[in-house]
Order: sequence, then structure tokens, then C-alpha cells
Amino acid sequence: MDSLSLALSHLPSLKEMGVAAGLSFVNFVLHSSLFDTFFLSKLRYKLPALFGKPKWISNITGTPSCVDDVTTAMVGPFPELNDFNAITAMVPLPVVLKGLPPTCRYWSIQAFLKDAGELVSGDQIVCDEEFELDSDGTYTLTISKDKPETGSWINSGDATLAKMIVIRAFCVSPGKNWRTPSLFRGGVEVAMAETERVAGPPALWRAESTGPVNRLSKVVHLNALALLAAPSMSRSVVFGAAGTVLMRRYLLNKVAKKMKGALLGVRKLVPNVTVSRPAARASLGGSAKHAYFTMIYDARSSPVTVQGVQKYVKSGKQMFRYASVTCYEFTSLPLPGYFDDRSLVTFKGSGGKEMYDVVLTTRPTMEEGVNEINVSKQPVGVVVVRLVYPENDAVLDECKPTIKAVTGKEKAN
Repeated sequence: MDSLSLALSHLPSLKEMGVAAGLSFVNFVLHSSLFDTFFLSKLRYKLPALFGKPKWISNITGTPSCVDDVTTAMVGPFPELNDFNAITAMVPLPVVLKGLPPTCRYWSIQAFLKDAGELVSGDQIVCDEEFELDSDGTYTLTISKDKPETGSWINSGDATLAKMIVIRAFCVSPGKNWRTPSLFRGGVEVAMAETERVAGPPALWRAESTGPVNRLSKVVHLNALALLAAPSMSRSVVFGAAGTVLMRRYLLNKVAKKMKGALLGVRKLVPNVTVSRPAARASLGGSAKHAYFTMIYDARSSPVTVQGVQKYVKSGKQMFRYASVTCYEFTSLPLPGYFDDRSLVTFKGSGGKEMYDVVLTTRPTMEEGVNEINVSKQPVGVVVVRLVYPENDAVLDECKPTIKAVTGKEKAN
């Protein structure tokens, strides 16, 4: 037998490749929460007896019921690591939410609608200070076309489906717990899963995030059962596992990057130079209350410095409620290090501003009093500066950050 014939004899048959392709898809569905988050979620709201209760999930790394990285990258964009959030997807409208405010620095509820007509993306949000609270401290929020007589309201326009309802809870104190709101459709409460949120330090959230582990165990069990049932399927199982890895890589490195690249590309960002100012209504498809300044950094040859405003007081009034600096891969997955206004080391600026410098570097010095983010995992990426609840649109111009590469002379200093 010649070498070509020997090589061909080791290739899988068409039947084996078909089984491998099927296993690749099933493995991916079991291991990724993408399918579960959207397709099954829609079925759960319609047929809970067959598909189980609708869930409250999260796209913030390590929080309870966190989705996997593929789902985070595909859904996005650019999650804030300080957001102890809860999300439910594919919710039929109209719907009413009733609950107690979470104990945190600020919170909000936003609806991302499907086919909402002329409504502007980012407007469908109610923030903590805007909620009408009942005498017992609870809130009632209706998401519908028609305004209710009492309680808070999100106008859903012509939409009959909320792609996502997102509860943001920023800076929850470690050890605090809160429950997601009760959800009612047609006056009947919908039984929901994963309703309790118990806050811990971010490192603890990441360590105890068991969702990906549980999903991986399903994949292992499936393939073990396949081998036990048909030992001759061993090559199909191997090729199926390889196919799953390739599928995940493709979705992360091709599809997600393309989606987020299109989002950033319209801004024509020049690395280490251009700062994209958020629009007055909304930025990155998010909320008008959450202003995101986006920049591209390139720290391959030298560190990069981002300078911004940590606090701004004018006429005795604070001009925004929260600031943070976070770096991301082009898939929108966050790097581990980040700063918020509580952890930033600052210096006095002019006109009532507290300023900061954050150094993005592949070789952190760990020097005391220096704000550094280690970007060695992603030397070229996206850095987002958030200003939450700006007092007015002029604040965005007055607090616009800057970005620049550190020159040789500055390195020496």
C-alpha cells in the first residue's frame, strides 16, 4: 500500500463525518449558553411546562448565572465589570415588573425591543431616581404601548417582544443580596429561575461561576455516552470535539470581532489618538444615561496613557455619578483589570475637577500610586471610559478623556 492510500485509509467516512458534524453542533449547544439564552428562552415563556422556567442570567464575568464568553461576545457590547446585572431574554410584551430596589450605588431597568417602530434605541430605560415607589418601598414598572394609570412606564411602541430586559445594579456591596423583580403577564405571575443575587468581590464571582463548568460536564457526559453506546464512533467523537472548538473560535474571532468592529469602524478611530464622544441620546447601542467614550489603544511598542475626569463638581453639584476605565478585546470581552472612581488615584485639575492618568502597559511596574492596567493579553484593543448619569450633554464635552502613547522622554521621567 502506498503512502497516499495509507493516508486515505485513515480519513473518516462520510457517515463518520456526518456524525461528527452532528456532535459538533450538539456539543456547542450544550456548552454555549447562546442557544439557551435566546431560542430556549422564547420557548420557556410560551411553554414553561415543557422547557422549564424562564431565567434571569448575566453577561458580566463571574456573576451568578453568567453566560459563556461566546454569548457575551455575540450579545455585548462591552460589559461593565462593576455591573451586578440580571437579564431575561425574548420576553413577550406587554409585561409588568414588581420588586424592591437593589442595595447599590445606582440601578436601572432597560428594555431592548424588537420592531419598536420609531422609538429611539436607548430611550427605553428607567433609572433609580426616576422610579415611582409605593408606600412599602417597592416599584412597579410596566413595559407596554399604553401608559398605565400608576407606577413607572417604558413605552414599547409597536414592539410585541423584548429581546432583553436588563436590570443593572452598579457597585453592590459585598455580602449584600437582592432579588430580581416578579414578572407578570396578563395579571398572572411568571415563575422565574435564578431570582436571587448575592454579591461578593469580583474575584469571588469569577471563582464561583459554575455555569461554564456545568455546561462542560454535559459535553463530557454526552461524548462518554456516545462512546459507550458505540465504541466504533471514537473517531466521530474526536472530530466532533474538534469541530466544537473550531465553531467557538470562529464565532469569537470572526463573527463577534466583525460585529464589534463594525460598531467601532463607523467612528474611524485612530489608535492612541482618536476619542469617540458618545452621542447625546445613547452610545454603543446602550443607554442615554450611560455615556461611553471609546478609543483604540496600541501598547505593543510603548505604554499608553488615558487621562480623564474622576469627579466634577460645578456650583456645588456633582456633574456625573460614576466613572470607570475598562479595556476590552475586539470581541468586547473585558480584560481582568479595570478602575472605577473609588479605586483611581487622582490629582487636582482645574474648575472643580479631579483628574486621573491610567497607564495601559504590557509590563506593569506594580508601583504604588500608579493606575496601571496590564494589557499583555491584548496589546491592541479597545478602552472604554464611562461617565454614568451625566447632568447634561455639555458635561460630555467638558469631561472628554484623552489618549496618547508614552514617548521616550516621558518614559525616562
